[in-house]
Amino acid sequence: MKVIIINSPLFREKNSRYDEDSLPPIGLGYIATSLKNAGVDVELIDAVDQRIPLDQLIELVNTTKPDFLATNIFTTNAQLVREMTEKIDFKTHMVIGGLSTKDIYNEILSWSTDNQIDVVVGDGELIILDIINNSLREKPVLEMNKRKVFNVFSNSMYYVKNLDKVQLDRSFFKNEPVVHPFGFMEANIVASRGCIFNCTFCAAARSINKEFGIRERSVKSLIDEINVIVAEYPYVQSIRVLDDLFLKSSRSIELATQVFSHFDLKWRSMAHVTTFNKVDRSILLKLKQSGCNELFIGIESGSPKILKSINKTHNITLIIDNLTEVLKAGINIKGYFIFGFPKETQEDMELTFQLASTLQRNAVKYGAEFRTSVFQYRPYHGTAIYHDLVDQGLYKDSINLEPDDHLSDLIGRLQFNFHTANHSKVDEVIVHDYIYRTTNLTNLEIFSGIKKPARSKKTDSM
Repeated sequence: MKVIIINSPLFREKNSRYDEDSLPPIGLGYIATSLKNAGVDVELIDAVDQRIPLDQLIELVNTTKPDFLATNIFTTNAQLVREMTEKIDFKTHMVIGGLSTKDIYNEILSWSTDNQIDVVVGDGELIILDIINNSLREKPVLEMNKRKVFNVFSNSMYYVKNLDKVQLDRSFFKNEPVVHPFGFMEANIVASRGCIFNCTFCAAARSINKEFGIRERSVKSLIDEINVIVAEYPYVQSIRVLDDLFLKSSRSIELATQVFSHFDLKWRSMAHVTTFNKVDRSILLKLKQSGCNELFIGIESGSPKILKSINKTHNITLIIDNLTEVLKAGINIKGYFIFGFPKETQEDMELTFQLASTLQRNAVKYGAEFRTSVFQYRPYHGTAIYHDLVDQGLYKDSINLEPDDHLSDLIGRLQFNFHTANHSKVDEVIVHDYIYRTTNLTNLEIFSGIKKPARSKKTDSM
């Protein structure tokens, strides 16, 4: 029995300008590892990292003819996954998963193929083996014409209650450790699942994912995994925590400090703008001493009106004070910003640019680095704004996002520049101008303090 798992492509064609680092698909790696440990012949193809165009990927699958084909699906590439599915010319059994499946499973059920499709909403590690062995111990919530939908919610026997028990074979990843564009080697881990916040633009928002629960790994489990990474890749200099939100409270700051203080490594993760409310400077210094080199923080906007509309903290003074304390501790910040929210005006955009500029000046003042990562708003399936737009007749219920070549020409980062429409109250030229200006606040020397490792045969081959 042959199983192929695909990290689905972002682009139809191979784009020669796409030069970004890509992260290993750890979620798919967990699934591949569970199958491998059960003795299944399984292969993981990362179409993103390998820059495989859609037609070549389809040809590869049709030539290999696996018994089972599993893949993920996103709002940004749903049409590509559909085309791949419908152009498979042999008998196989497909399994499709990802956050988007919760809202687009009805669309998937309508795809034109004679092959069996199982849609898995939620954890895939435990259910995948029973699907392959035709030994499922739970009934699908929906079944029709060779299509089944399984909800792996917290009440399912296939739900992963203890993340410490989930194993990961990193040999499935061709790009682990990641060679970061700034020149350092970084490995990636997942420490938790779920987010406690409820941003209206985010597919991971708590209100639309209550069935999955918040789960966290233990300190021991994380230390054990990093020990394995260090032993296998002694030249690794940094660990990136890929959680939706790793640092979410003072308790999580303490946990992170406990974990990373055991290692002579830098590390990076997501944090929230309110994570550092009333956190003492001494705690932040300990976080820095543990190796915390950079935090990714979703600031999104500098307009109280827009922040309130997306369920984000709209106290601008609090945002500046909290993040400035982080910068004072010597911890760098990557701030995420979004332009083009529904009803956003040029005045709102100017407030966002001014907030980013203030944080950049404060970083310089205190000897830290502040860089920006800036996007044009796009609706994701299932999010509150998405449903509002659909209900108001301002958006189709089916999304076909296309790459925005003009924005890519302005700022690069091709894999993030997708959109279907401009939802703001200003011309798109103005939206793009603010994206460009805010992007160019960045200081690209943020990792200049990390020495490049001595090259070895292992690093040369990566």
